[in-house]
Amino acid sequence: MTQGGNILVVDDEPETLQLLAGILTSGGYRVRPADSGKLALASVAAERPELILLDITMPGMGGFEVCQRLNACENSRDIPVIFVSAGRDVVERVEGLRLGAVDFVSKLSHPDEILARVHTHLELGRLRAQLERRVAERTEDLRSANEQLRRELTQRIRAEHALRESEQRFRHIADSAPVIIWVSGPDGANTFFNKQASVFTGRTIEELRGTGWQKSVHPEDQDRRSLLCIKALQGQQDFQLEYRLRRADGEYRWVLSTSVGRFINGSYAGHVGTIIDITDLKRNHERMLETQKLESMGVLAAGIARDFNNLLCSIFGETDLALLDVPQDSPARESIERIGALAIRASEIVKLLMAYAGDGCEVVSEPVDLGYLVAEILQLLKLSISKKALMKVNLAKDLPAVQANAPQIRQVVMNLVTNASEALGDREGVITVTTKRVHIRQKASRNGSADLAEGDYVRLEVSDTGCGMTEETQTRAFDPFYTTKFLGRGLGLAAIQGIVRGHRGAINIVSEPGRGSTFEVLLPCAEQPADEPAQALYVSRA
Repeated sequence: MTQGGNILVVDDEPETLQLLAGILTSGGYRVRPADSGKLALASVAAERPELILLDITMPGMGGFEVCQRLNACENSRDIPVIFVSAGRDVVERVEGLRLGAVDFVSKLSHPDEILARVHTHLELGRLRAQLERRVAERTEDLRSANEQLRRELTQRIRAEHALRESEQRFRHIADSAPVIIWVSGPDGANTFFNKQASVFTGRTIEELRGTGWQKSVHPEDQDRRSLLCIKALQGQQDFQLEYRLRRADGEYRWVLSTSVGRFINGSYAGHVGTIIDITDLKRNHERMLETQKLESMGVLAAGIARDFNNLLCSIFGETDLALLDVPQDSPARESIERIGALAIRASEIVKLLMAYAGDGCEVVSEPVDLGYLVAEILQLLKLSISKKALMKVNLAKDLPAVQANAPQIRQVVMNLVTNASEALGDREGVITVTTKRVHIRQKASRNGSADLAEGDYVRLEVSDTGCGMTEETQTRAFDPFYTTKFLGRGLGLAAIQGIVRGHRGAINIVSEPGRGSTFEVLLPCAEQPADEPAQALYVSRA
């Protein structure tokens, strides 16, 4: 059975060389003989053997020198060398092992021993070469893996750097935005707020994170907002919601929150959204609707008033003709006169409707002394207001005139004072009437009334200590035909608003249940002074 293997045998004695070559050849090895150290090195350079049997004692270049030269060459230093010796000198053996020999055999050794040692060291050499090859392959694999890891690490560092730059850009853009921007995680907890969120709420970003945002939501809106957020979270859906949010100054403002789902590599990562203050937008919208409603009611009232006025003119004409034809002592004359009186009352209602219509009818205006007019009306109302009411009048001196229709302004004052008296009911109370000159800045707006132009105005205030009004009642106080009194009353405040609006003014209410009401009327000053009033009509300014 052929063992295989390329073996170089080096010995200067032909008999020994032939003996060893014969033994190895019989063992199935391919043997290359060399009778000197110089020839051995040349043979190794020509073809690398798997094993070398090297005689220690040779003329010229001995075995130890050959071994040293083999170790000095990178191509041959790992070839197993078995020294062949005729003796068993220990010093010689130690020196051989020190030089790198793997074994020693005696020239007198049994052939089977020689073959066994050769076979063992060939296998060990092969195993060592295989192991070194595997180690080299593994080392190369590790080097490649390390290189790949280095590249991935470099890419990750670059990606993290780019991510940090992206986050910084996003934060800069978010902090520069005029709206609130927020981000939540998949559990619904808020993880990010921009600077505007802290500025608006007056809370730090740390206080707002998690569920801290909920503390700024109006208590009446918290449950509704939470339910919608939970539904959007569970369904991973977009949502939009209006609710009230407390601003840093304590005022609750209406906001619109819009949110969309956030997905990373197809996985839900939470929501990102914006919050916009829409309070002014809502107020402007409500004001526009109110203006449209008032305009529509004004047109309706003007149309009804014109048609009704035409009928009243006919009634007045027919009653006048009837009175001319009926004798003074006729029983029918009293009935005709009652018809005329009822027609006069109906004409007053028509005037109220026309006043509510505002510009629906042409009125004559002139410079009017509001203080004189108020004093005149208060004298006429002394007997008609509540006996338990204490009247306090504070009329400013040297008030500028207002460009107005005097009869309509009298109606405004009369209606406000009468309402104040009725608000007291059967209780004792105080009615205060005040006039004053004020300056309104540009685009001033009060309690939902139309914006006033910048300029000087005369303010008339009528206050009472009566029952007051709820917020709902104040909201509807100027609606036509709305009343908290008995049926048939309720056009008064609507007519007053129409008159004031027709004079390019505004009327406002400040009231609270149980604490009375204050009506404020603002009328623009006239460019011309009013005619000199009779000063005797002014009441005391107590």
